Amino acid sequence: MRAFVVLAVVLVSLMSGSVYVHAVAAGLEGEAARLADEKARAEAEAERLEVKIAELSGPGRIRSLARRELGMRDPNGEDLRTFDGSDGEDMARDVEGEQ
Repeated sequence: MRAFVVLAVVLVSLMSGSVYVHAVAAGLEGEAARLADEKARAEAEAERLEVKIAELSGPGRIRSLARRELGMRDPNGEDLRTFDGSDGEDMARDVEGEQ
């Protein structure tokens, strides 16, 4: 009789452990699905931001902002001159003659 009780307790413990493991696994599957959705949203946001970066870093936009907000302008031929220096290196001088 004692062996039967021990065997019954062991079997009930194993079944309870199995139920617990399955419950934990189901919870982890739900968490994995939630994380997969979050990852997909983050990837979509990253793609949207990459497009925005490409739009904002366009050369035309940057030149327009530089002219409008910083008072800059494109250089012309009188602003910058190149010549072959006596030591063989290319050098540039501005209108005032500084290198």
